[in-house]
Amino acid sequence: MAPKKQPVKIESKTKADNVDEAPLQAVVLADSYNRRFEVLCQDQPRVLLPLCSTPLLAWTLESLSLSKVKQVFVFCGVHAEKIRAFIDSSPYKHTLDIQCLASQTAMSAGDALRELDDRNVLNAENPFILVHSPIISNYDLSKMVEVHKKRREEDKNFIMTMGVGLGGRRHPESPIMLVHPPSSRLLHYHQNPLSPSEPHVSFPSALFLDPFPTDIDTYEVWSGTPSSSSSSRGGYRDLGIDICEADVPALCTENFDYHDLRRHFVNGVLTSELLGKKIAVHVVGKDDIQDERIRDTRTFGEITRDVLRRWAFPLAPDNNEPGGVQYELRAGNVYIAKDNVVLSRTTTLSGPLLIGPRSALAHNTHIHQSTLGGDCNVGPSTTITQSYIFDDVRIGANCTIRECVIGEGVVIGDDVKVGKGALLGNGVRLGKGTRVPEFARIGRERYQGDDYDSEEEDEEDDEERDRRLEVLGEDSIGYLWPNEEEEPPSDSEDEGDDPYEHPKNKQLLQLGRRLSNLSASSVSLSTLSKASSSAASSPLSIASSASTLPDIAPLEIDSGPREEFYIEARESLARAYEEDHKVENAALEMRTLVMGENAGQDAARSEILNFFLGKIEINENSTSSEILNETTRIFTRWGGLVRSFSTTDYTLIAIDTQKFVLEENNEKYEKWFGILLRGLYDSDTLTEDELIDWRDSSISKGEGTNNELEKKRWKEVYLKGKPLVDILEQMDSDDEEDSEEGDEDDDEDSD
Repeated sequence: MAPKKQPVKIESKTKADNVDEAPLQAVVLADSYNRRFEVLCQDQPRVLLPLCSTPLLAWTLESLSLSKVKQVFVFCGVHAEKIRAFIDSSPYKHTLDIQCLASQTAMSAGDALRELDDRNVLNAENPFILVHSPIISNYDLSKMVEVHKKRREEDKNFIMTMGVGLGGRRHPESPIMLVHPPSSRLLHYHQNPLSPSEPHVSFPSALFLDPFPTDIDTYEVWSGTPSSSSSSRGGYRDLGIDICEADVPALCTENFDYHDLRRHFVNGVLTSELLGKKIAVHVVGKDDIQDERIRDTRTFGEITRDVLRRWAFPLAPDNNEPGGVQYELRAGNVYIAKDNVVLSRTTTLSGPLLIGPRSALAHNTHIHQSTLGGDCNVGPSTTITQSYIFDDVRIGANCTIRECVIGEGVVIGDDVKVGKGALLGNGVRLGKGTRVPEFARIGRERYQGDDYDSEEEDEEDDEERDRRLEVLGEDSIGYLWPNEEEEPPSDSEDEGDDPYEHPKNKQLLQLGRRLSNLSASSVSLSTLSKASSSAASSPLSIASSASTLPDIAPLEIDSGPREEFYIEARESLARAYEEDHKVENAALEMRTLVMGENAGQDAARSEILNFFLGKIEINENSTSSEILNETTRIFTRWGGLVRSFSTTDYTLIAIDTQKFVLEENNEKYEKWFGILLRGLYDSDTLTEDELIDWRDSSISKGEGTNNELEKKRWKEVYLKGKPLVDILEQMDSDDEEDSEEGDEDDDEDSD
């Protein structure tokens, strides 16, 4: 047990002075309390998995160091001895006070906080930073701490501040939050999986009938994130970083049913009148700031590419690289270790990518947006695409590796094909010609479910052996694991209640899965305001007169607007267009209408887009130049209004445009679909990345319908827009090549 920490007492100074001088503490939960990385973690903890050849824990410690943290408690269960060994050999032990707290009994984050409370290692007079998962962050978390302290000075009942990111990608674990913006107080937290999607979300009516404090008249519903990272506008995401008072672990001790920190603790505090405690949110903006947590293989791949693109600067492989390896940065975000890397003259490198020290690539190898660890060897004519390869891996000739994670010490024979989404555990060996199925998991040891008993012999049965030999062959060493979504349900009642652990949602957490084929949630950012809503339609204005209507049902937001919504929306848009309203005012009026009619942002965006597309004059004498100029003019003025109702997935703007030209009576627009997309691009209503996402989605090709005639029409219109996207993509690629050539010329001139 770690020694108890007593606050230093200095007689000549006040208690407040002591609090200010107390070192900022952080708690890192090393265990994930789920099985998402299990096949890669049979003999090592998740926090020591390498991202860009550096352990996740090193990135986390570097991020905390940038946030003025002085003392870190790493709470771990399995493989605690390896975490201790890493800390003992880490340079961070000289700059941070790091303590490894091990527990064999903690089965959840709630259990971890109960043990922390019991060990009394946290300073009760100062808040601490709680990190749920490994993070890579260039945001100074001490700013969150200072804001939290100021809020506590005004109201001691605020015991936690949750970090919330603004913008970024969609993720299958994006919650819906009801917030009071002026005070940043969180009023309701609802877990909202992408699949199976929920048709509506319900808020307790008590939030509107009896608000506290009494002057609350505005609520915002925060949800979702854009699928494209090119825009800073829009959705919100839970960062998994909290600023906590000592009350938080104490409340977990008092309530043994608090296991999950969001589903149980946060909702328990928000719904308990007896506790009287409050939780706040702190928004971290997206501009020049990267704050991400690695919670599944999807985010592992996404954040790896973000680091290579220098979006987390100064956290980058060639600058402040916490693993201590020296890298050379080349054109196109290509990082090559300076320690004996061997590249053939015919090797093709397409960044962002990273090649670790002492690695060798043979002739005609193609590496695209991937990372290779140290001491790796890649045989001739092998292609590796968007894959993450750990240390000491041997890959043979003529192999194809696509969107997968390959563990340490893996050996892959010649002519092997590894399907996207596959995970190969440490020490696996694949024989010549093996074909690994997509999203397969292969471990060196057999899969051990929750019902595994180490004292009982559990031999491989004939059916399992035949399946293994059929897929892997006799020359391979390893075992097929069930796909993550096929795992038998856990015995834990806690996991069964977790909507994020639903098999359909777990699929979307995997590297290689695409979200572009999913329809976005209809709930994103909405404002409910007593001041801006009419008494007839606003749920909040009705709630404010609770003395006459005491039995109001819970507020619900769903995607089924009445006909009145479309009529009023068209009238509102016509007023905004004819009277030249500001986009902000038009958006506010539309949001009020959306909330009053429970319409959802999809219906609003579609109606806005249809209205302004209808303003483009097209006749038999129209030329492409005239249509492009008119489209660009209209959407340069009003494109911001369209995007403000597209915060979950901007590619839906292109989908809605495609749907518009296919509607009856809109045949005149159909032949000009590509020009319309060009106008949306030129007016910055759609970006190149968003158009590429549209082109690559199955919905744009009509695969969402079973009607063959309708599918054919969607395909025909798709082919009118696809060439534009292809050209934009090629132009971007040519620009990168010209830039690389220019850099090389500059280097030659400098020599």
